[in-house]
Amino acid sequence: MKLFVFKSKDEFIGIESDYVHRIIDDSKVTPVPLTPEPYTGLLYHRGELFDVINMRLLLGYPVDGSAETTRIIILKWLNKKLAVIPDEITGMIWIDDNSKNTNEFYHENHKIRLITPDDLWKKLSELSYGHNKI
Repeated sequence: MKLFVFKSKDEFIGIESDYVHRIIDDSKVTPVPLTPEPYTGLLYHRGELFDVINMRLLLGYPVDGSAETTRIIILKWLNKKLAVIPDEITGMIWIDDNSKNTNEFYHENHKIRLITPDDLWKKLSELSYGHNKI
């Protein structure tokens, strides 16, 4: 299995490369009011609209300005699509398909957490929208 690997804070995240549609640079993300903090906004790219998620915030880490990239990873699967902002894109690695039953892999002394786009979608859908206090 080929994994696309990126970092959020000090955590290496891997996602199957089949889900990665495109990597884009310096695109304008339009903020959307009353959305959870990880929800950065909307991105219009090549005729399609994508929800943009800050991975650092989605994983519960604070934003400290240390992100090294302005790249956005566009994911597509089934009839869904999502764009994520990592701190750093690491690259592609190959892992043994026989070890699919685990969510963690080790590569060059780094632990890589395997996620799927559905994992991200589920985590995002569990967040509350709107004002917490009325």
